[in-house]
Amino acid sequence: MRNLLGFDGLAPYSIIYWQLGGENQSKTVCYTDDEEKKALERFRTIGDFYSTYDKAIVNYGESSIEYDQVNQHIREA
Repeated sequence: MRNLLGFDGLAPYSIIYWQLGGENQSKTVCYTDDEEKKALERFRTIGDFYSTYDKAIVNYGESSIEYDQVNQHIREA
């Protein structure tokens, strides 16, 4: 039996695009609100790999929210 991942599966809750210097460097696909919260906690944790990015843009399909590492402000985009 063959299992295919990523085809005809659950739609993601959100996708986080990690930016450095204004360019997307990586992304995290979150399938639940809890997964998104845990990823963003890592963004705010000094010394964590994700804290090395400047910005996190959380995309919900038709809307997105930007998290700025320096000011920690949130802006809807």
